[in-house]
Amino acid sequence: MESFHRCPNICGFGIRLACIVLILCVSAEAETSRKIVGYYFGKGRPGYQLSDVPAQKLTHLIYSLAKPTVQGDCELSHPDIDIPNMMTLKTLKTQNPQLSVLLSLGGWSGSRYFSDVAATPSARKRFSLSCLKIVTKYQLDGLDVDWEYPVTGGKPDDHKRKSDKENYVLLLQQLRRDMDEYSHGRHLLLTVASTCYHSHLIDLSLKQMADVLDWFNLMGYDFNEMQPGVTSHHSGLFAWQTNTKLKADAVKYANTDAAVQWYLGQGVPTEKIVLGLPFYGQVWSEVPDRCNGLYEPFKGRPGEEGTLSYREIRETFLPSYDRYWDDQAKVPWLYNRTSKIMISYEDPESISVKVRYAMEKGLGGIMFWDLGQDDRKSTLLNTINQQLDGH
Repeated sequence: MESFHRCPNICGFGIRLACIVLILCVSAEAETSRKIVGYYFGKGRPGYQLSDVPAQKLTHLIYSLAKPTVQGDCELSHPDIDIPNMMTLKTLKTQNPQLSVLLSLGGWSGSRYFSDVAATPSARKRFSLSCLKIVTKYQLDGLDVDWEYPVTGGKPDDHKRKSDKENYVLLLQQLRRDMDEYSHGRHLLLTVASTCYHSHLIDLSLKQMADVLDWFNLMGYDFNEMQPGVTSHHSGLFAWQTNTKLKADAVKYANTDAAVQWYLGQGVPTEKIVLGLPFYGQVWSEVPDRCNGLYEPFKGRPGEEGTLSYREIRETFLPSYDRYWDDQAKVPWLYNRTSKIMISYEDPESISVKVRYAMEKGLGGIMFWDLGQDDRKSTLLNTINQQLDGH
């Protein structure tokens, strides 16, 4: 009888032990799957070079950028800078052997010929093999396609076609086939920097893209462009407050959560969505002293094309400006009644909220643009790491 009573206890212990091991394995896998994806702007930022990148705090680094040429090939945008940087990337990987390095293709300034290289089978093949030559030469771990934007285009002189929606999928499929064929058994990553603008999302076949891609890097910023003429949040997590001065579409869709819900609704797996954050802010001048500068008209856009790095904001503006918090959108902004300048930006509080959101939703991780715009202490990147470690 004594042995009979012990048997269930032993079996129960074994089951409990197996459960504990399973939980630990699942937890470890979840921990390693949390991506921290940082873009590095190839031309560099003032006071910040590629050698300054804290490689140990990243899982993936995306080097920006290469671009399609008029001939249909892929080329580094600034060879005099980019080629030496390719050597530095190898040094970063010695600091963090687990770091994966991808090459960004296109971007706002480099998407002019995407429609052309995606238009025909021969053009897709030529561009794909040209990209792979760069990947192979510099021993990179994959490609990140940043086409801004199919069908409607980005800059006025960007080429575009109504067939871009279908051709984008075909281009990604060509890249995936060639990467698998020429990688000699090593899995090369294929990702995209993907829009959160509602007007552009309808131009993407997201489910078909998801079948090919490792993940989407959602660009959850520059939402202010959906509401021209007044100041606004450029990276709100949730919808803006309803305001009669604002467009209904901007109020509803100019936020990250709306984009995430769209991707999920189109059949994109949660783990293939990596949430993008800006390490820079949008700035407006001559903003009237009403509503603390939010949702008000303006006359100027100082800074670099109307933007300021977090480093500039923290060092120059934060000490003397009033900080406000929108508890609905979950982002801060700054306003100074004397200078009449308003700044929409991210800080440790808003970053923390977004990282927790990503983890609670089961998303694949966090992406940000870009490393050189953080402050000298890597405050925003450290916040991402701390939130992931503590989740």
